[in-house]
Amino acid sequence: MKRAFKLIKESIFFTILIGIFNCGSIYALATNLTGTRFSLYYHSRTQELFPVNGHVYNSETGEPLVNANIIVPGTAQGASSGDGGWFEIMLPEGQHTLEVSSLGYSNGTITVTVPRQDRKKPEIGLIPDRLEIEGIDVVGIRTLPGQDTSITREPVSLLTSVTRISAAEIERQGAVTITDAVMHVPGGWTETRGRKTKQFFSVRGQTYPYPDYSINGIWQREFEETVYFFSAMDIESIEVVRSSSALVKGLSGLSGVVDVRTRMPEEETVSLLGRYGEQNNYVTSLRYGNKINDVSFSGSASFFGTDGPPARNGKERISTVFASGRWQVSPRLRVDAGGAFIGGLRQLVSIENPGAPNIAHRREQVDPMRSTLSWVKLDYIGDCGSLTELQANMAYRDFGYSVYNIQQQSATRHKELDWEYGINLLHSRPLSPSNTLRAGVLYNHWVAPEGKRFYVGRPGNVHIWSAVIANEQRIGRFLLDGGVRLIGGYIEEFGGFSIEGSAAGFQNVEPIMNEPSPLEWQSVLGATHILSPQSSLHYNFSGGTIAPRRGSIDEQGIMPASEIRLQHDLGFRHMTPRRDEISVSAFYISRNNALELSGETLITENDRMVELYHNIDKRSYGLELVTRVNLPFIHSFLFANATFMRGENLAGTVPEKDERLPNSVLNFGFQFDRSGFDVNLYTHYTGPYSNNRFVNRAWTEENGRFPLGDFTVVNLTAGYTFDRRFSTRVFAEARNMLDQRYLTVAGYPDSGRLFSLGARVNI
Repeated sequence: MKRAFKLIKESIFFTILIGIFNCGSIYALATNLTGTRFSLYYHSRTQELFPVNGHVYNSETGEPLVNANIIVPGTAQGASSGDGGWFEIMLPEGQHTLEVSSLGYSNGTITVTVPRQDRKKPEIGLIPDRLEIEGIDVVGIRTLPGQDTSITREPVSLLTSVTRISAAEIERQGAVTITDAVMHVPGGWTETRGRKTKQFFSVRGQTYPYPDYSINGIWQREFEETVYFFSAMDIESIEVVRSSSALVKGLSGLSGVVDVRTRMPEEETVSLLGRYGEQNNYVTSLRYGNKINDVSFSGSASFFGTDGPPARNGKERISTVFASGRWQVSPRLRVDAGGAFIGGLRQLVSIENPGAPNIAHRREQVDPMRSTLSWVKLDYIGDCGSLTELQANMAYRDFGYSVYNIQQQSATRHKELDWEYGINLLHSRPLSPSNTLRAGVLYNHWVAPEGKRFYVGRPGNVHIWSAVIANEQRIGRFLLDGGVRLIGGYIEEFGGFSIEGSAAGFQNVEPIMNEPSPLEWQSVLGATHILSPQSSLHYNFSGGTIAPRRGSIDEQGIMPASEIRLQHDLGFRHMTPRRDEISVSAFYISRNNALELSGETLITENDRMVELYHNIDKRSYGLELVTRVNLPFIHSFLFANATFMRGENLAGTVPEKDERLPNSVLNFGFQFDRSGFDVNLYTHYTGPYSNNRFVNRAWTEENGRFPLGDFTVVNLTAGYTFDRRFSTRVFAEARNMLDQRYLTVAGYPDSGRLFSLGARVNI
């Protein structure tokens, strides 16, 4: 009996093991056990898939619809329309009905035969329920989705914590860079040291580390100093994961992830943009894209600059050259590649009183500033809907950094050079009609041969590796997800990684040589319950460790301990039949040994400023409200979101309010479009907080903590579009209409109200 039982167990184990590599076997097993019929999406390995390319447009105006949803009813097959309204979906041989939907339009259907016998591509025109206006779109579902084997899809339990910003919305805002485009994300908070001198974006007050960045799903290690120069004109959409549970999409997702999707046309497009305003602010961009047979490509050149606030330094001259391409090698294999070169100069805006004297006496400049990014992806569709993606990326940065000391009338100059390359292998596979497995491994190598930032002269050579596994299980109206990621590495050399004793001996510290990096772990567990076709409830838990960034030191000159972070997300979402929507989210974050800036700095022997960290137990909690409403009777649309949060330090017996965290972040937007006229009003409010970072010590001793925040920014754009031979939009913009010289960092006030005029031509 025992032997028979052992044989049964071994048979089940090997059947499942074979099933992982043979979808047909495990699907047959699942069907026999549950009686479930396979959806059209899952086929045996002998069934071939064919690409079907189509076009979605506004049936009244003929304009293409971006981000429309295309599905095959009753199956898990789906796609979305990209730039120009084009989409591609993989279908098996036969006749299929496609259902097409888009926010603000009536649904449409079309029947296609696969494979197609002619070159004519199916076109679907949707009738608008209201004016076609793109808004800040909180990604959502109306019913529990079918099985989705996309590799980097965030779990549905994070639905109320994911925000997507479309290319149309980026243009309506007048955004020039990524940082500009994410200004109205719920809970979004940007700390700015002068205009684009340093701009750190975070969500829900999650800092140190700040959110990760990825381009087309490919993680970027040293991107935080590029984000406020990356041209928004090349972006198709931006997805911001506001929770700390971005497990598959980002390496250090415990602070959220910002994923930037670049443009990829499905037809020939030419676009020209020009804008000019006060303080010699200018933006120009020329973009061309096309699709020829199975190859799509896009290229652009853009320039922006400013003279900065009067008598405060701040001159910028930035140019960007961007190129990307896609080759559908076969119905199963696709190759995507792209790259960007960003170059120019930037002067760091001078600090004002009561800024620290050691900063006030410095004039800093980066010239030249050169940054090159490149990436490539290979996507392979396997049997039964499995997907494999091989990613590779490389970045090269070459900065010339100079500092002029006003008191000593002396100048120093050094070169900051670093590069990195990485490879990431991801795989997703349906184990049964209701279960999907995702897994991946990542490797990154970063080298700074002469050091970087305040570690100039101290070489760095660091390897990072990571492995992740995640699973998603559907049970009736419930969808469960979970996963774990491990992060490790190896340090060949790092001059600023471990500092013992007084920081005054910084330059004499022995570098770390040939030692492993601290091991980090991250885990998530989530659940979604569909209450009705319009309502859903979501819960997500995440936890993990965050090691200090290489080179971090505290006031005692030693490296801080690793942080342990735990977070809970609970959200509710409702969408009306007209697709108005509202969501409510509550979050709670516990941080043991949280990594925080202490507010103290020191100047090293090579005249570089080092910011000191410390460990402190913290917690924060809050509530997010997000809504969007269509107003067809006045040809308008509005959105609003509010984040209320409180941070607490737990160093003593009684929790103390964390004054460095704003208690509220509010956003409101109103868009009107009628007969070619458009008006777009955006309002942002950041609540009060305080921070003594960069403040003159004498000022703090007399006055205490330096007040920041508590400001409202109102931006307005208005335009008119001529739809003749070429679609031409002329527009005017007014930024910071209330002319508030608000502060997010002490000593660096906003430059105030700015007016500009511009035009955009699409050919």
